[in-house]
Amino acid sequence: MTEQTHIAGQTPGVVPEVDYVALQPGQTIGRYEIVSVLGQGGFGITYRARDVQLGREVAIKEYLPSALAIRQDGVTVLPRTTKMADDFGWGRDRFVTEGRTLASLHRATAIVHVFDYLEANGTAYIVMELLSGATLEDRINKNGKLTSEEVERILWPLLDGLEQVHSAGFLHRDIKPANILLDATGNPTLIDFGASRAAMAGRSTALTAIFTPGYAAAEQMTSAKQGPWTDIYGLSATLYHAIVGRTPPSAFDRMLSDTYEPLSQVKPAGFSPGVLAGVDAGLAVVASDRPQSIAGWRPILGMTEAPAADATVAIGKAPPPASRHVSTLPSPAATGPSSRTALWLALVALVLVLLGGGGYYYAVRGPDPETVKAQRAAEEAEAGRLKAEEVAAKLRIENEQRLKAEEVAAARQRQEAAEAAAKKQFEEETRRKVETEMAAQKKAEEEAKRKADEEAEARRKAVEDARKAVEFVAGPFDHFGKTLMMIGLKGRADEVRLQGVDIVNDPDLNKVAVEALAAQPRDLRCRQTDRLTDGTPLYRCLITPLNAKQPLADVPDSDRVDFAWALVRNGLVLASCDAPRSYADAEDDARGRKQALWGRVTVPEYKRRCTK
Repeated sequence: MTEQTHIAGQTPGVVPEVDYVALQPGQTIGRYEIVSVLGQGGFGITYRARDVQLGREVAIKEYLPSALAIRQDGVTVLPRTTKMADDFGWGRDRFVTEGRTLASLHRATAIVHVFDYLEANGTAYIVMELLSGATLEDRINKNGKLTSEEVERILWPLLDGLEQVHSAGFLHRDIKPANILLDATGNPTLIDFGASRAAMAGRSTALTAIFTPGYAAAEQMTSAKQGPWTDIYGLSATLYHAIVGRTPPSAFDRMLSDTYEPLSQVKPAGFSPGVLAGVDAGLAVVASDRPQSIAGWRPILGMTEAPAADATVAIGKAPPPASRHVSTLPSPAATGPSSRTALWLALVALVLVLLGGGGYYYAVRGPDPETVKAQRAAEEAEAGRLKAEEVAAKLRIENEQRLKAEEVAAARQRQEAAEAAAKKQFEEETRRKVETEMAAQKKAEEEAKRKADEEAEARRKAVEDARKAVEFVAGPFDHFGKTLMMIGLKGRADEVRLQGVDIVNDPDLNKVAVEALAAQPRDLRCRQTDRLTDGTPLYRCLITPLNAKQPLADVPDSDRVDFAWALVRNGLVLASCDAPRSYADAEDDARGRKQALWGRVTVPEYKRRCTK
């Protein structure tokens, strides 16, 4: 099976056209660096990214509903209009809630794991595990329907995971083969939770409802209440597709004309009766006819024998169970006119037999008392039977209503408990996060103060040392420093930083400069002209030309050459970006004569350094 990468937030194999720009590789969201785009749709974009702290690859889903928002300046997400701002903000809150809920289910079986959720760039992000494999849809399209063992391997882990999701007060709302990812051994993972998308579609007219025909329950196409029974329908439809190899009829079509073939009638070979009955029960069109929770669905799926014909696991309302009491009176179906006539004929025949030819006596004396008594007894028995059936039906209805009310109350209690637990957990996480941030802020403030004190002391010392330095120096240069803009003077311990030249850290070029300037004795005079921000003094130095007459120290400043200018003109250093115009002219001249530096630095590269 071809392995692909799938994540929540995309339809595998489908990349719809969108009118916004995704974040580019190399951009960061918090500690995550974007690698590439995995998928994009009308609700947002999903990226492959790298966690630079943990060194692992993840999938990141970005909230960016194209109908409501745009990206500005390549980073920030903004509502398209002020009118859409409320819907955009409301949907972002739902998206964050979805991320928070899924992150709390990090131990849930067969559910895509959410590592983190964060807000940045005006929108929100959910960070998930990056999964590899093929979807159940790919598996069915390639190899056909699944075996009983393969279905069992998918079914039970998904039940465990969904039960935890529902206990957290959350729904998936879009269960289908394309959203179930299978690893190499056939183990499933449920991806692409659509709860926030469905909530957005229900609120904003700019977004259409999101559901997949054949897998969506009837209540997803209306305003009816949704719950665990909605996900049960989607999973049942998915199992039906895996078992028979085709999608079940749409719930909308079934409301008009139900052509669904129950698995209990199709009876595919090798599958347990409980799984077939459970899928049929989960595909009931009316929500109240389905199991209302995963816990209520498990006993049906686990049955080892086929249910009776009147069992309540059948699609729709179950027929009333047959009475265990066997009546000697005619059945309810025999209460029509013909059956009543037969009853009276039988009674008359019985009376005639008992009288043994006493018809004449009957005609003369009128109705026989025993006959009247028998007639009355038969009527009373019939009335009693009808009343008993009426009472039994009423009790059965009341019992069903009581059981449903208890189940609804229990589900409500579980949901309230889950919401309370989630709220408590969120408050605890928020408290810990605030405490951590405050501690980090305090530590950062202390570190900043320490660094500021150290920098202030360093500046003070530099200023003090500068005041002690001699402002004017004379004599030949002694050596070059690490770069050509640093020279040493005899009799001076520190190095002089020239003004007007840029750093060139090239040992070979340094050697060329030393040999060129040391070919004949020179005399150097330097005068401080400025200081760097860290207090380092800058010097303008004058040097005797090559044709100067002895004694060199007597050559006046007017006959000397600017040392930095000479270095630039001979192609030994680069002019600083803010150097005088004469330096730039000398640099152009050196470049034209192809001096040493220009064989090492390209003109476009140098110009970029001075481009603002």
